[in-house]
Amino acid sequence: MAHPTTTYRPPDGLLSRAAVVVAAATVIAFGWLAGAAAHDVANGTLAAAIRAGGYPCARVIEKESSGEGSRVWRVRCNSGSFQVTLKDGGAAEVSPLD
Repeated sequence: MAHPTTTYRPPDGLLSRAAVVVAAATVIAFGWLAGAAAHDVANGTLAAAIRAGGYPCARVIEKESSGEGSRVWRVRCNSGSFQVTLKDGGAAEVSPLD
């Protein structure tokens, strides 16, 4: 014997308001975490690129991009200052500034 199927439908507006609240909270939380992670990853990526270029860099002390969306960074490490140009595919060009 087949069981009849029933579908629960919440009152109009209830689901949409709850979905909006959950979606907004998720976007805010993810944006904050992504921003924090991007800062950490960028420092690590820049330090790794400098080391891969044959220069010592234990940690990034200061960094400055050339502008919005730029892939060129001026980086000050504990061992000196460098210009790092991030290329497609993960490659980087490193030039000492000191």
